[in-house]
Amino acid sequence: MSASNLKIVEPDKKDQHIFRLAISPPQHIVQPPLLHVWDVRKPLSEIIKEVTDHYGITNADEYGIQIPEQGEDRYITEETRANVKNGLILKLTTAPWKEAKDIFSALKSGSAGHRSDALEKLSISAKDTSFGAEFVKLKGVEFLISRIEEGKEKGDELCWLLSGMCALMKNGQIASGALNPTVLKKVSSYISPSNTKVTRVSLSILVNVVMNCPDHFLTVANEVTLLLLLPYLDSTDSGVQQECLSLINALCLKATEEKKKRFQERIASRELRVALHEKIVRAPAIQADMAHSLYVFQQLSFNLLHQRCITKVDQNSEIDQEMISNLRKNAFATENDNKKPSMVADDWKKLGFLNPLDPAKDFENTPPGVLALQCWSYLSNQHTESYTQMVHDNLGRGEEYQCPFAKACIAVTESICKILTVGGEPDSSSTNYHPMFFAQDESFEEFFYHCIKLFHKTWKEMKACNIDFPKVMSVVEEQIREALALQPMSLDQFWNQVHTRFAYANIKEMRKLKRISQDENNSKAQAVLDLKRQLTSDVMELIKQQRLNFLVKGGKLINRSVKNKLAQYFQLSRNHKVLHYGEIRDSTSIPSFESLKEKISVSEITNVAAGKYQTTGRVPSSKIPPKRDENLFHIEYKDKKLELCSESVEDMSMWIDGFTILLGEEPSSHQARLDVEYLLGIEMSIHLLDTANLIIPQEPPPIPPPPSDYNFCTD
Repeated sequence: MSASNLKIVEPDKKDQHIFRLAISPPQHIVQPPLLHVWDVRKPLSEIIKEVTDHYGITNADEYGIQIPEQGEDRYITEETRANVKNGLILKLTTAPWKEAKDIFSALKSGSAGHRSDALEKLSISAKDTSFGAEFVKLKGVEFLISRIEEGKEKGDELCWLLSGMCALMKNGQIASGALNPTVLKKVSSYISPSNTKVTRVSLSILVNVVMNCPDHFLTVANEVTLLLLLPYLDSTDSGVQQECLSLINALCLKATEEKKKRFQERIASRELRVALHEKIVRAPAIQADMAHSLYVFQQLSFNLLHQRCITKVDQNSEIDQEMISNLRKNAFATENDNKKPSMVADDWKKLGFLNPLDPAKDFENTPPGVLALQCWSYLSNQHTESYTQMVHDNLGRGEEYQCPFAKACIAVTESICKILTVGGEPDSSSTNYHPMFFAQDESFEEFFYHCIKLFHKTWKEMKACNIDFPKVMSVVEEQIREALALQPMSLDQFWNQVHTRFAYANIKEMRKLKRISQDENNSKAQAVLDLKRQLTSDVMELIKQQRLNFLVKGGKLINRSVKNKLAQYFQLSRNHKVLHYGEIRDSTSIPSFESLKEKISVSEITNVAAGKYQTTGRVPSSKIPPKRDENLFHIEYKDKKLELCSESVEDMSMWIDGFTILLGEEPSSHQARLDVEYLLGIEMSIHLLDTANLIIPQEPPPIPPPPSDYNFCTD
């Protein structure tokens, strides 16, 4: 019965312990699945008893329930009985202890046909930890080891036998050290092009042994050499390819000191790289397990550079000194070098060396150590024309805008080592491999060449000077990371990406959009909203004080309420209780406060508003008012009114806001809203400076409960 034929009633969301699902009967019972209400608070044995009673089964203790997980059935245990979901179809089947007992009995004393069926069942059931634990209790592992040593199984039976052993090992129910050298040699002998299924399982067993049992490393390494494994990378079975590469990785990761150098040479060999690129990397579809194996191999390859990365340039090394010397000769096309020492020092300065008298000192910092010199030397020797062009193009700029080339080469080397995690341990779950590093020899040095070209290009686009070096380096790192995330198949594709899609202008726009998006997300966080409310109150108080100070300072207004529409000076008293105003006799000076004879008590003011005073209820015309009326406002007090005209709209807003505040109301002019928005933006930016590039959670984390007691111990 399919899931689509079952009508599942959704449980009440208030009760999170109840699930509605179906449980199908064992194969020997022909009945439809039971629609069951699963209560996770009940013991599993009680649930099984309810289901077996429904199907008329009396021996409930011999049954268990399986749940589908990743395409395979797994036994539900007391610990996992809460992992069910609404709408699942579970399966009532033989209990794990009974299944293990039946399979073990058939293996030991059954007929040939029964043994074959038991081995097939074992290869499937052994993937379940509950079954595995029961099978181990019956001394089943010892029996499997003895069967491998005897070597009687062939074909499918051998594949099932090894599959069962491998599944038990992966579940941690067989210690890798339990397999003796005789068994390991026997398993190694099963690796053969004639039987891909057996080869795949044998390789998987050896991977587990190498990774988990150092004592057996030499046994496996001597039986299965890298030369023997290489042809299996060309297998038509992707599983064999993946297990083969996993074993190569395991042997390299766990190599003893005396074997390590030989394995490192094999990893760096062109033959292995070409095989991986041609047979695996270029495959149309790569599964997650294979992608992880490629990532691990890539990481091991990068780690071969680590020793050079932490080694300083040797002042006494002729090779290192010759590489340094060639950097200058190739940059300035100097073959017969008869320059004076002072002129040679000038050349080193032009190349951006901080120590022109002893350039080797620039490579003392580790990382990147001598690796930076070797990468730069590769650029100088293998891409001489491009190198010379970059150097001379750089020197053609003004001195202030010249890029310190030596500093750039060292910084770029260090940066790509950091990006590629040179010297780091492989991540146990990562699938982040880069196909372009499998596509050609000396891929790291070629990658450096493209990255230093990128640095040179970005420096020009940013019109950078010496002080901008960290900014340029930050942009270049982002360009490299963004391009690598697309997994280009070749270095040419990588260059096309950083040259066009991730040019500086595009990175700048991406950063802007990212910042806007982050600000929008952060602005919705409860903590930010609380901060905004608090700061809004503070900003409003600041604006109120500023408006009142504006009125206390006073200003010139045209009084249109008098006959001659005179310019008068209006000023609020310092105690904010009286508005003084009077004529201006000298337009070049501010009248004294005592000379302002007219007064209006603030307590007498009833209304302040923009525009003319309306004596009737007539609605003003919608036409645009004359320009001279744009700055007009009026004050109503007692039964009188003042019509005043300010010099600008901004000044009018300041006067209206000030009087509105005196009337005990909040300022509501357009200018007040703009000022609040502007000042609040500045305050928020200042307070959130430390949260740059951080995602603020929408809700604050819960406050932990108080401790059971406060008897703290302090030393």
